[in-house]
Formats: sequence, C-alpha cells, structure tokens
Amino acid sequence: MKLNRQEAIRKLVSMHGPGSPMENSFKGLPLAVPSFGAEEVEEAIEALLTGWITMGTRVAKFEQLWAAAVGVDHAIAVNSGSSALLVMLNALVEIDVLRRGQTVLVPAVGWSTSLFAVAQAGLKPVLIDVDSETLCIEGAYEEPVLAIHLLGCPSGVDAPLIIEDACGAHGAKIGNKTVGGLGICGAFSFFFSHHLSTGEGGMITTNDSALADSCRSLRAHGWIRERNDRTMWAEKHAEIDPRFLFVSSGYNLRMTDIAGAFGIHQVPRLPLFLERRRENHEEWCRTIQELNLPLKVFPEPNGRSHAAFAFPMLLDETSPISRQTLCDALEKRGIQTRPISGSHLARQPAFSKVPGASVRGATPVADRVHSHGFFVGQSHGFGPEQGALLLEALTDIFRT
Repeated sequence: MKLNRQEAIRKLVSMHGPGSPMENSFKGLPLAVPSFGAEEVEEAIEALLTGWITMGTRVAKFEQLWAAAVGVDHAIAVNSGSSALLVMLNALVEIDVLRRGQTVLVPAVGWSTSLFAVAQAGLKPVLIDVDSETLCIEGAYEEPVLAIHLLGCPSGVDAPLIIEDACGAHGAKIGNKTVGGLGICGAFSFFFSHHLSTGEGGMITTNDSALADSCRSLRAHGWIRERNDRTMWAEKHAEIDPRFLFVSSGYNLRMTDIAGAFGIHQVPRLPLFLERRRENHEEWCRTIQELNLPLKVFPEPNGRSHAAFAFPMLLDETSPISRQTLCDALEKRGIQTRPISGSHLARQPAFSKVPGASVRGATPVADRVHSHGFFVGQSHGFGPEQGALLLEALTDIFRT
C-alpha cells in the first residue's frame, strides 16, 4: 500500500532518525548533546518538501510559542543570538530609548558579541566587575545595563533600563518572572549547544510594541512587511509600493522555516530539560563542596531558578595544580572543558578594536575568572553516570 507523504516521512525518520533527546548515546562528558528528536526532523523535512524554506509560517508559530513560554507579548526570530543582540540594541536606538554615544554597562565576563553589539549600535560599552557568587552584574546602578545571565544564572541587577542577554539562560527565573521578560527586551540563542536548538537561531523578546516593530524591520532589510503598524506606514507613503517600503536601516538576519520547524517542537521540551539540568547542577555543586576540593562552584542563588547551561568552576589559589594541568587531565578522561565564556573581555585582543569601550574600576573577580575559571558541559542528556564520571575524575586528579 502506498504511504501518504506524512506517513512516509515518519517511517523514514523512525528508521534512520534520532530517538528521544533524553536518551542520547555518547561517551564521556561532552559539552553538549543533541536536544532534538524525531518530531523536529519530521517537521523540517515537511518544510523542505513544501518548497517554502525561508521565514514563513513555522517561524511565526515558533515566535508565538516562545513569547508564551517567556511570558511576553512579542518574540522576533532571527538567525542567531548574536543577531538578536545586534538587532534589539539598534532598535533601542532607533526608537530613542537609547541615544548614540550613550554609556551601557556591560559585565566584564561575558561573550564577545555581547560586547561588540553594544558598540555596533553606536553605544559606549563600559565593562564593570561581576559578582563573585553569580558571575553576573548584581546590585543597583543608575545607567542602562546589559545584564548577561551567565551560563544560565539570572542576573539580579537593578537599573533604570535593563537589556537582557539570556542567550544561555532559557527558562531561568527570578521569583516567578522568566528571563527575557525582566527588562525592556531580551536575546536568546538557539545554537546547537544551547538548551533548545534550531541549529543556528535566535530570538528577541519584549513587551514594547514599538521596539518589536523596529526589530521586525531591522532583521529584514528595513521593510515594513512583518510590522504590526505596516498599514500606517503604507498610507503615509502611498506613492511607494508597500511590498518594497523601507523605513529602517536594516539587515538580513531572518530565521529559516527549517529552523522554525525545529523550534516549534523544541519549546515544549524545555521544562523537562530544565528539571534534569537543575538536578545535575545541584548535585554536582553539593558533592564538590562536600569533597572539599580546591574548587569554587556556583550553587543556585536563593529566590532564583538557574538554567544550568554549563557547569563553571574556579580553581583556588591554593590548588597544587594549574588550571591547564587540570583541564588537560579532564580532557584525557573524555571530559570536555572550556574557559568561562570570553572570560575577562578587556583582556581579549579584540577589546582595543571596540569603539568607545572602556573599563570602570577594579575587576578582581573577572581577573580571577580569566586566570582560574573553566567550565564543563551540562545537559538534559546527563544523569548520575556523567556526574559520577566528573566527580571521580576531579577526586583522582587532585589526589594524584
């Protein structure tokens, strides 16, 4: 009997595609394992077969689902978390929430494009030190802040304008408020190694309608097509064909419908992913502290829900071995390691090329992170076996 298309796709994927993302098969402790299963692959094939693979109905559905998950009115999909930062910062300038040349405080420990996007929007990034217990900016400030929820830990900063980099903090919360909805806007990444993945992808979240419309124009050439106020613009410029009416100095940073196909099936997986990640994070922190190893770990702060993107550690000054020796030994045991994000961004060679960038005050925590910090992977796919591997390796290395 001839199968219909949907049945044929399902049969193909069941024979050759991935199983449950909660049951990945892998060795050691990798940085990440796939977050997608059969549903995502089936939807992506369906998108390919329709012939419409650029931004379309699947991206729109993904935006709706993510806005609901974060608890905001608007979600604007783009092709990466870095693009999300670039678009929303430029949009804040375009709608006059920020002005070119204005200072924005940025944590000294963060990702490269978090810093670069501030300058690329014509703003002046000023690096300040992070808190020793969260590795985020904490406390009250009188200037706009780009709050990076580093490696899944939500930043508790208080400022007149909070711009969120939640690229690695999907589902993290302060109280009952989800990151991406704490400030005026937030950026998320859906890169392969993140909580949810569309391969490459990103999202902007906001409750501000004017900001959302500006982001929609900026991500797609500057045109009005996806704006909620497009009728107003079309009537105001009736002499121009509204299909090619440009009102912003935009880019082309759209998400494909293939990525959107992944996204609509990824969002419902997040609660279970977070449950597993938080369990791992809590257990690993508790055990390392009990073992009294020369390592600082970062338990979940009171009143906050950690998204546990990765598992950071800080080597004590009293350690008998160096960070490089420790990381080399872990790698030999199949445990992948990385520096904590870009570590101290002012100590990266690119910092001298960032227009208007500066550092305010001493940065002892960022300096320690730069010289002694590292992280290992954390994942929904990890369980007691991976935790035991890490803890046994750390114990053996320090006792050797």
